[in-house]
Amino acid sequence: MIVNTRPKDLSQKTNTLLESSGKKFIHIPLTKIIKIDPPLKAMQHIKNLKDYDAVIFTSQSAVRYGAKFFQESPFSNKNIPILAIGLATQEALGKLNLASSIPSTFNSEGLANVIEEMGYKKCLVFCGEKNPQILTLTDADIDTFPCYASHDEKNIDVSKVQDKDKLVILLYTHQSIRVLTKELPVNENQRITLIVASKRIEDLAMECGFRDIVLADSPHDIGMVEAALKED
Repeated sequence: MIVNTRPKDLSQKTNTLLESSGKKFIHIPLTKIIKIDPPLKAMQHIKNLKDYDAVIFTSQSAVRYGAKFFQESPFSNKNIPILAIGLATQEALGKLNLASSIPSTFNSEGLANVIEEMGYKKCLVFCGEKNPQILTLTDADIDTFPCYASHDEKNIDVSKVQDKDKLVILLYTHQSIRVLTKELPVNENQRITLIVASKRIEDLAMECGFRDIVLADSPHDIGMVEAALKED
């Protein structure tokens, strides 16, 4: 059985792809996205938008909860370049009529490469409450605009998968691995294959004791689902 662990508000496309495949699957969200009020410092960054070389959106949630601040700002330079970390984030921006570019690799390293290639000196990053990885990957001056938080789901029910001989579990974040490790009882007779979205997640999964791990060719929904279907 395939297990989709994405938060409820990010799971629709993955669930639709799995339904179309005809394979048995279950959606068990391990995390949830919560809107937060941007701190005063972040709001000051919005007032200084004209000073930035580019703005960056690190996730669909960053678009959902942060883009309106960018759009509604009277200080916004409407021609400022916008970077999206991946296709889903770019699509979310497009629905708001915001054109963006994406890196050749859909991750923070890719964003850092674009910043260097374009010679950007100062960028504003729309992100979650935790410091984004891009801060450690570039010498550019990076300010952040935190607009959401990712919390562990409560009362997670794994009873429907405990007796399955094999599970193929889709994991998109570090946080979801930690929640999975805490919530899923050890069953030595159960084979578990993890489909992970990045090398960093793969490394953490190995640290947590998982051995059957598949790094998807793409972190996007279609890439993750295709990898899961091959293993199921």
